[in-house]
Amino acid sequence: MGNTPSAFKTFLLRILSLFFVLLCGLFVTFILYFLVVLLQHGFKFDEVSATMSKLISDPTQIRILQTLQSFCIFIIPPFVLCEIYDVSPGQFLSLKLPSWKPALMGMLSIVLMMPLLNAVVVWNAGLHLPASLHSIESWMRASEDSAQVVTDRLLAGTSVLDLGLNLLIIAVLAGVGEELFFRGLLLRIITDVSKSKRDFVLKPWVMHVSIWTIAILFSVIHMQFFGFFPRLLIGAWFGYLLWWTGSIWVPVLAHFLNNALSTLMIFGQHKGVMTDAPDRWGLDQTWWLSILSALMVAGTIRYFVMFRKNR
Repeated sequence: MGNTPSAFKTFLLRILSLFFVLLCGLFVTFILYFLVVLLQHGFKFDEVSATMSKLISDPTQIRILQTLQSFCIFIIPPFVLCEIYDVSPGQFLSLKLPSWKPALMGMLSIVLMMPLLNAVVVWNAGLHLPASLHSIESWMRASEDSAQVVTDRLLAGTSVLDLGLNLLIIAVLAGVGEELFFRGLLLRIITDVSKSKRDFVLKPWVMHVSIWTIAILFSVIHMQFFGFFPRLLIGAWFGYLLWWTGSIWVPVLAHFLNNALSTLMIFGQHKGVMTDAPDRWGLDQTWWLSILSALMVAGTIRYFVMFRKNR
């Protein structure tokens, strides 16, 4: 009990530092985006205003803003905060490289769970709030539709350049940035509160609670309420991949593959190359794929649990 006040004080200081760095990141993102638009239009402020007003309808502007957000809010802050916390980024963010087997299994797991996640997506999209909360549900669905409009604009391109840029922003930068921030930084901040200074060991229940807490935050921050549960599940899966393997790069690779597959499939549909919608795998006549998917995911969990015991 003697260690609790000190650990809690450290936790509060880290959270305050986190909020300060994130506010700075948001400010820098806005300033840099404003400067980029100024340069684009030769410092003609009337054209700058017009460009910024149609931000969500212009794929180029969306890509610029998302790139700046990835660096200023997700990728750089974890390393800045490690300096503030006076800790080693390699250890604090779990940056050690994994062996190839768990890395490959982490990526394979994303493919195996696709039919199961598809079933959860359809179930979640069909949820309705009680009639007394109809106005809230209407707001939630409007927010969902707005977010989908931005996504559709971004993924509407059919050129190789469009595909390359989308893979870079949606798969690479988002995969690295979101995992460094959520599973690398936030998960470590939460779990450090419960570590004993004497044995530096975490109780398993602490890891479970921490992983699901971060997964809830990860899903909420996307502001897509009728996709909450599938994003919650995959966020928790990324957290478990980190716990089981001890390397942030395993969930990074899994996150990258998840986003890359979605981007490639949508691109293939727009090009007319892919006619069978992968988001229907595990549904309708292929319902049995969801059951098979659940069984294979269970087998993958067993592999990683054994891997963690032996590493």
